[in-house]
Amino acid sequence: MALAIASTALSIVSKRGTPLKISSPKITSKSLLGTTRVNATKGVSSVCEPLPPDRPLWFPGSSPPEWLDGSLPGDFGFDPLGLGSDPELLKWFAQAELMHARWAMLGVSGILIPEWFERLGFIKDFSWYEAGAREYFADQTTLFVVQLVLMGWVEGRRWADMLNPGCVDIEPKMPHKKNPKPDVGYPGGLWFDPFMWGRGSPEPVMVLRTKEIKNGRLAMLAFVGFWFQAIYTGKDPIDNLMAHIADPGHCNIFSVTIVNYCFHFTVDGMLNHRRKLSRLRFYLELCPHYRLSSSMAAVPSLLFLIPLFYFIPFSHSLSEGDSLLKLKNSFTQTNALASWVPNSSPCSSRWAGVMCFDGIITGLHLTNMGLSGKIDIDALNQISGLRTISFMNNNFSGPIPEFSKLGVLKSLLLSGNAFSGDIPSDFFSHLNSLKKVWLNENQFTGNVPESLGQLTHLIELHLENNQFTGSIPVFKQSINSLDLSNNKLEGEIPAIFSSYNASAFAGNNGLCGKPLDTVCSTVPTQSPALPATENYSNDNKLVVGGVVAAMVIVLIYALLSSKNNIEDDFSQLGRETTDDVVEVHVPSSNRRNLDSSTQKGSDSKRSASGGGGGGGDGGDSQHGKSGSMTDLIMVNDEKGTFGLSDLMKAAAEVLGNGGLGSAYKAVMSFGLSVAVKRMREMNRLGRDGFDAEMRRFGGLRHRNILTPLAYHYRREEKLLVSEYIPKGSLLYVMHGDRGTSHAELNWPTRLKIIQGIARGMGFLYTEFSNYDLPHGNLKSSNVLLNHDHEPVLSDYAFHPLMSPTNAAQSMFAYKTPDYVKYQRVSQKTDVYCLGILILEILTGKFPSQYLNKGKGGIDIVQWVSSADKTVERETELLDPEIASGNAANSNAVNQMIELLHVGADCVESNPQERIDMKEAIRRIEEVQV
Repeated sequence: MALAIASTALSIVSKRGTPLKISSPKITSKSLLGTTRVNATKGVSSVCEPLPPDRPLWFPGSSPPEWLDGSLPGDFGFDPLGLGSDPELLKWFAQAELMHARWAMLGVSGILIPEWFERLGFIKDFSWYEAGAREYFADQTTLFVVQLVLMGWVEGRRWADMLNPGCVDIEPKMPHKKNPKPDVGYPGGLWFDPFMWGRGSPEPVMVLRTKEIKNGRLAMLAFVGFWFQAIYTGKDPIDNLMAHIADPGHCNIFSVTIVNYCFHFTVDGMLNHRRKLSRLRFYLELCPHYRLSSSMAAVPSLLFLIPLFYFIPFSHSLSEGDSLLKLKNSFTQTNALASWVPNSSPCSSRWAGVMCFDGIITGLHLTNMGLSGKIDIDALNQISGLRTISFMNNNFSGPIPEFSKLGVLKSLLLSGNAFSGDIPSDFFSHLNSLKKVWLNENQFTGNVPESLGQLTHLIELHLENNQFTGSIPVFKQSINSLDLSNNKLEGEIPAIFSSYNASAFAGNNGLCGKPLDTVCSTVPTQSPALPATENYSNDNKLVVGGVVAAMVIVLIYALLSSKNNIEDDFSQLGRETTDDVVEVHVPSSNRRNLDSSTQKGSDSKRSASGGGGGGGDGGDSQHGKSGSMTDLIMVNDEKGTFGLSDLMKAAAEVLGNGGLGSAYKAVMSFGLSVAVKRMREMNRLGRDGFDAEMRRFGGLRHRNILTPLAYHYRREEKLLVSEYIPKGSLLYVMHGDRGTSHAELNWPTRLKIIQGIARGMGFLYTEFSNYDLPHGNLKSSNVLLNHDHEPVLSDYAFHPLMSPTNAAQSMFAYKTPDYVKYQRVSQKTDVYCLGILILEILTGKFPSQYLNKGKGGIDIVQWVSSADKTVERETELLDPEIASGNAANSNAVNQMIELLHVGADCVESNPQERIDMKEAIRRIEEVQV
């Protein structure tokens, strides 16, 4: 493939060449380019004499074409298709190749340099294939315009050279230094030589241009390699290089067969790395010059792979089925795997626990099956597309199997078994793609493996309820879901985990440091003897001088802070418990800290800092028309207008914390009660894009949709202000409040809530029909109830505002099987969330799906799906509070069971078998009291 790309890059790709002279029996130098001479003081002659007949060739002993006589820089006599036989085309091919080579060198530098910066700590979480989703110094539109102008200038010069050959060789400051004869221009002109490496004679120029084109070709190949590495491994080039150096025997191109390579290209490219490919596709569309080269260069080299795609599904289906049967034979008590039989497809719905995508096995979910015995890792290693393994809640014991052989594994879930013994320190060193590791509820001993800390993609780590000892290893990055509780760990908790919940480290008596209350003890040092009087006096002077200097620095900082009216900081808001009530004031514009008074009984509270920053221009706020940094931008003035100072002066009650941020209730001085949501993870759009989305939300009008009133923009965080709904969330009314509101949840009220939710979702699916997730975070905590139990949906359509990483951490849609099993979300993901809500309302059970760890509550999907499809058994699933009250009303019970069926159809694990939102709404609306 590299040879094909190199050859096509030389003879096909449109890049810039060089003024040259070609000697040939059939083609005279005059008929080609002639010569170009520049004053010796300014540079060189660009005449390039042909190389001798024994010059280096692409294949030793081959005969180069007569039109490739060695006068071109980087000419190794390779043009088997004769594309350069036309002397005029050859000039432009050479020019175009040089331009693309330069673009490639810039591109490779743009990949490698930021990755080095990340390793040095200057950049956080850099991935070149996700660079398009990062926040930069300007919004996306500005960046696009800047890039368009710069690249347009380069391409414009090339177009000008096509219309008037040689015009690009004119030096801007010395127009008379021009190519004496119109001909194909040299990109950048011969005048661009700031280091004067090629001055004085033609020879240095030829050497430099040869090195340039060689490095450019290498860069083009490197970029293609980086691309395929990203698709295959999901890691950056330096990480791949380090992995190869650490284990060259396994981490190399020869360890992957052609079939495996094609297989991973199709599976990872379509299933696990679609997001990366879409960004790469965006780059190609944005850079027409690159698109031209990559299409011409890469397509011929990939044509030979196409026939292999036809054989991959068939060859793998049979071998993978045999591998699973071999795995089954290594187990004992395999009654739960009775559906695994020979001569059938493992991707049929009959094979229990086997997850597939497009006929390819991607996951094994063998949980709660009573399995024991040995896990045949060699059999698992034959399943090339396997990304998720779950043996949770079985009876496996002994040392941990060699899962380290499964290098492309993304999820390893072994909770609830009896595995024991030490885990080798380097056990996870080859599992570079791991995102989830659940080893909790086992009997592991020894130190926590150091290699866990090197997993750069790890987002969930559960080691609780084992017997791990020693200290917590150093982790490269923070982890979204971490639990190390109930082990025998000791030492100081790494600083990266200081802001985590203390419960994640509970039950380890030897641990100290934040977030625990236990302070790490320090070894006291013996005070040194007092020095002589003279030395002591000198040291004393130094101390006094240092104190004075420090005081001056602090004073200057305080003055600058006051003078510049820096934005108020919200960093402490939201950390109080939900029982606290705080009153926030902003007495003056130049005051930085906000006073905070708390409930009686609290010892002390952190000062709550007001928020500022980035309101944008043109807001409707009475206090924000100047577009200052403290604006509150009104997007809906039906409840009146107010400013940020009004909000800060209001009494604020902490409502709670959620995945997207903290929520507060504030009562304005003129009587309006509002809910304020403070969110930090909505950084995907710039100020203008965020403003457009907020104004779109502010224009929504539907009785079942919560319309925002105003927003406050800061780069680091945003405030979203909406009307306060008095009864609170459906989650609280159903599971937290056993008072009057809960008692009012009779069957007609619950049906009203379900139908209101469905109508709200129907409205969102109309307004945001082009979104993958019109809601994206549908759950009972985001369904609010007004005074007459009419449901109001909140936290909707946030998906475009969040980066994929933050969305995966915060939104309920990413906890569904659509993402857990298939690594994708769609409009049918909202249908699944609606099904969970319906089942929650009908059964009265708290779904375990809402919890990060999946512990607590009821797995409501499994509970309902496991029930016999009889009226008696289905009636037992219903909440007794509505079922018993309507026992004599068969019509009401039938309505409940009908909606139970709707909910069950909504939570089909396979999105293709799940009903769509329109069908779900239709069936819900047909149920009438």
